[in-house]
Amino acid sequence: MVEESPNSWVRASVAKTDANNDTLPNQVAEQYMIQGDNLTELLIANPLWSPNKPGGTYDNEDLWHFIDILRSE
Repeated sequence: MVEESPNSWVRASVAKTDANNDTLPNQVAEQYMIQGDNLTELLIANPLWSPNKPGGTYDNEDLWHFIDILRSE
């Protein structure tokens, strides 16, 4: 699930699901906040990690880039 407050933050909730896209039992979603400098980078055009990305928008693959960064911190 993705929630956003334009120009403030994007929150991505990640949980494992089954083939029907239902959350697996006893699964607690992990939440990742993309804000500040990370949000600025998410919204810029043509970043190094996605050279063809248009500015002002993002897709799920772009969010995974930041989820991986936040997970490694």
